[in-house]
Amino acid sequence: MSTASQRRQWFAERPYIIAIIITVVLVVWMASGLMQAQEIPNEKSEHSVIVPKVKVETMYAKIISDTVALYGRTEPDRVTTLKAEISGKIEQVLAKRGAKVEKGQVIVKLEINDLESQLSQAKALLTQREIEHQGALKLSADGYQGKVQVSSAAANLAAVQAQIKRLNIDIANTVIRAPFDGVLNTRYVEQGDYVQSGDDIAMIADLDPLIVRAHVSENNIGQLIVGQKAKIRLLNHENLAGQVRYIASVADDATNTFKIEIAIANNDSDLLAGLSSEVNINLDEMPAIKVSPALLALDEQGNIGVKTVEDGHVKFTAINIIKSEKDGIWLSGLGQQTDIITLGQGFVRAGDKVEAIFSKASNVNAALASKSE
Repeated sequence: MSTASQRRQWFAERPYIIAIIITVVLVVWMASGLMQAQEIPNEKSEHSVIVPKVKVETMYAKIISDTVALYGRTEPDRVTTLKAEISGKIEQVLAKRGAKVEKGQVIVKLEINDLESQLSQAKALLTQREIEHQGALKLSADGYQGKVQVSSAAANLAAVQAQIKRLNIDIANTVIRAPFDGVLNTRYVEQGDYVQSGDDIAMIADLDPLIVRAHVSENNIGQLIVGQKAKIRLLNHENLAGQVRYIASVADDATNTFKIEIAIANNDSDLLAGLSSEVNINLDEMPAIKVSPALLALDEQGNIGVKTVEDGHVKFTAINIIKSEKDGIWLSGLGQQTDIITLGQGFVRAGDKVEAIFSKASNVNAALASKSE
């Protein structure tokens, strides 16, 4: 029997061998088909990934000053209430309410009554007491009088001298004068009124300079110095210039803030005390970029910043807000220039690959930045 015949007979006697071979071939064929089918969709999926487009603007920094904004009210530099030093009747009122007064100007006169006659009598008595004292000294030197008589004469002389001094003061106090330049804000008496010693006569306010008192936090107090310039905006939108004249060395226990005073020149006393004021003081200079508040974003930790594009990927950059203006806010921490996403930032996250579409404003900003340099 030939070898081929033997093989056919062997397979004929073992038909299950043929079935196994056929099964293995079918399995291999089906597996190869599935692998090819999987490779085709994968290739298609790689080509079908869409890279989002975002609008980007290159923004350039400018050197600006960090600003601290404070709030207070305008106040007089000093205020005093004039009081009667003696009792008497108001003889004359020589200054109107609201009038500007100068240092030494007479505000009110009281009646002198008999003070001048009392002074004349005291002066006459003084002459007599001086003669008596001189006589006592001479007699004592000659041995005719003792030390008791000399001491008595000296005491009588001193009493008259004290009386004259007191009368001169009383006469001077019948004229009440302004202690400094200012405005007669209030007058409490009229002609003919009778006042007792210690009664209020008038209140004078010194409005030059006008003062704004405010409180500064411990974070900013170290950046202020006496003489530093300040900008003041009143409630009526009037803008004024001033300067820091006083900085407290000890913080307020209740608020943990430091009191400062800003002086505003008010030569004609035209500015009023009691107006609400906003004070802006420039602090350190630094590079900052001005953006719209709509561009601000938060990261997963709650940090505030902006989304930028670097090497085709989104980057979250934390920032510090330096100051706010009507048309935008100034940010530090972005370097001299940066590419900020201005449209589409809400649909991408840090690390995402994006296609940056630069706006025409970037070229304009670049030109302005080169001119400023």
